[in-house]
Amino acid sequence: MQTVKIPLSIEPAKAALKRMTYDGIIVKGNLSRLNEVAEVLTDHVNVSIECGVDPQDLVVIQGTATASLELTCQRCGKGLKAEVTADFVYTPIRNAAKESEDPIPEAYDEIELDEYGSISLVHLVEDELMLALPIVAMHEPKDCELGNKNMSFGELAPEATVQEKPNPFEVLKKLKT
Repeated sequence: MQTVKIPLSIEPAKAALKRMTYDGIIVKGNLSRLNEVAEVLTDHVNVSIECGVDPQDLVVIQGTATASLELTCQRCGKGLKAEVTADFVYTPIRNAAKESEDPIPEAYDEIELDEYGSISLVHLVEDELMLALPIVAMHEPKDCELGNKNMSFGELAPEATVQEKPNPFEVLKKLKT
């Protein structure tokens, strides 16, 4: 199957009425913020997006994005190859729709339309991949140069002996008798 480039932006309402499906790639050069976060974006990002209308007549954009990255291991400082996958479900809104009475189901994230009624697929996918990155990128302990070595810096304070304090309610016991 031939890989095609995903369009940079779409008009969700038109795409949903046509039940458009986009399977392809986003060129790694278009993902500047992801390139800054990752040490190396090893390949283009594979993307699959489906547009449609749900039973509530809401426009829905759902999809999956997968990227192969090289991150820096926070334990040993060496390169770490990781594959990041992000699943997403969005419904587009306009500014006025935020105040509408009909609540949007919790399963959907909201994405705001620009002044032309379209959304940027590149920014949407890039945001989702950045959110899917590990908080602290580390090798598995068996694969890391430092392994399971616990690191601590500085000196640990000696454990202080705990002195028993007198109970302040002992006085009340004397009053009772």
